[in-house]
Amino acid sequence: MMASSPRLLRKTSAKKRATAGFTLIEMLISLLILVTVTGAVFEQINSMQKKSASEAVNVDLTQQSREFINQTVRDLHMAGFPGPGMYSNPVVRPSLVANGLVRVSPTEILMEGDVNNDGTVQSVDIVYVGSDPNDPNCPCIRRSAQPKIDADSLSQPTNLLYTETQQIFPPGTGAGKSGEDLFAYYDQNGNPVDLSTGADISTPQGTANLAAIKTVKINLSLLTNQRDPRTGSFVRTSMSASSRLNY
Repeated sequence: MMASSPRLLRKTSAKKRATAGFTLIEMLISLLILVTVTGAVFEQINSMQKKSASEAVNVDLTQQSREFINQTVRDLHMAGFPGPGMYSNPVVRPSLVANGLVRVSPTEILMEGDVNNDGTVQSVDIVYVGSDPNDPNCPCIRRSAQPKIDADSLSQPTNLLYTETQQIFPPGTGAGKSGEDLFAYYDQNGNPVDLSTGADISTPQGTANLAAIKTVKINLSLLTNQRDPRTGSFVRTSMSASSRLNY
């Protein structure tokens, strides 16, 4: 029998190696690399999804806060307009005259003004509602407005229709509260006006306290029952603004 030549043996061996495929170790290494790369990609996708969800919640809270702040600032700018000085005999038609601030406290402002700039004086009530058995979205802040009638400013009818700012973090400085009052009041020199017990126009002292107010600061904090997907904590946002009275 003729012996195989060394050259023929080398060719046969190389051909076998070419058709043999990957070894088990090579397959395991390849699989490990694939799993590592895939895991890194999905981790980035998951992180981006959490960030997107977190930003969506924050944007919603920020928009809700800004809408409330802007509306309140606009109302306060129009408080007291038109005043009694614009009429020769304002007593004849009290509904035509805006008395400005009527009742205030750390959690409420009742005021009068042509807030829609349409020539009609509105009685505007902005009040914090700690709880309402018929409204699961409270604590909340409600704003109602309706045309003033020829009656005492404290005897104006209440409008059952209102706009509501929800998910309010309870205002105040006690435990479990935001750390600031919803409304803070300052005189013309920037000194705080103590209205912790409230004031209204029903008494001379109350009228004097209201007259001393020249600037109102609004402190709003919102807290959702949703957790931030990234941090695991409840989502909260805070916003403040000041409005100087024009009367």
